[in-house]
Amino acid sequence: MSSFKFFPIILISFFSILVISCSKDPKPINFGAEDCDYCKMTISDNRFGAEIVTKQGRIYKFDDLHCLKGFLDDEVIPKDKVHSTWLVDFTGNGKLISAEKSFLIRNDELRSPMGSNIAAFENENDLNNYQSGYSGTELKWEDFLNSK
Repeated sequence: MSSFKFFPIILISFFSILVISCSKDPKPINFGAEDCDYCKMTISDNRFGAEIVTKQGRIYKFDDLHCLKGFLDDEVIPKDKVHSTWLVDFTGNGKLISAEKSFLIRNDELRSPMGSNIAAFENENDLNNYQSGYSGTELKWEDFLNSK
């Protein structure tokens, strides 16, 4: 009977681990140590990158929006299995921001790892600060997803 008194503790621990392992939160990219899930190159530039989090909590990481788009277009995972999409803030801090709320700009001078040459910003002020020194074409997330 004494072994049964630990059963609730074991059960709670098991479910805690299960809940933690199925988190749908993005995970920081470990620049220089993780590979892109599309092109397999090392993700190294902390101004570019992206993540897809599935409804099951699996995370796919990318070194450039070009790779993220290729991954989605190739339907490596069905679009209805995507929980959220995250982009690296171009300000260089490696912070992940919601793709749907991001502000995007395309400029060939950006020289992103795989040539999308698109930068993501968390807010419009950061985008405007960038544009004060460089030209570029603003994009909405949906426009990017629907582009060829």
